[in-house]
Amino acid sequence: MIFNEQTKSVPITKMMVWEAYKKVKSNKGSAGIDQQTLEDFDKVRSKELYKIWNRLTSGSYFPPGVKRVEIPKPGGKKRPLGIPTVSDRIAQQVVKTYLEPRLEVEFLENSYGYRPNKSALSAVKKVQENVRKYSWAIYLCITVLTSG
Repeated sequence: MIFNEQTKSVPITKMMVWEAYKKVKSNKGSAGIDQQTLEDFDKVRSKELYKIWNRLTSGSYFPPGVKRVEIPKPGGKKRPLGIPTVSDRIAQQVVKTYLEPRLEVEFLENSYGYRPNKSALSAVKKVQENVRKYSWAIYLCITVLTSG
């Protein structure tokens, strides 16, 4: 055999999928590229939630395309926004719920990007506090290059 792959079980429970569904439902939102609304999803909820759980746990989940819409910005410009399907929002929520607490402990306190209860505004506030305490600053940018 050229490849010796082993199937690895992912520790995702049906309860995790159910909790993710409830979170997505409470956030509301519109239909994705498949045009399935939350109301449509609810009509076949058991079947759809089982399908999500089965694919996530078997490692065979592949996200569908994302619906692109343009939203207005000040000054008449528009910004593209991607709207995932209801099923994909649920799958994303499962992964977020599973990974976030495990990865959060690895971040330094001074990391602000894409973290719970941290934002660009909280980063700016911290910089404003630090400039009152320190007379110097270090800007660090790390770029990872891979071959291939």
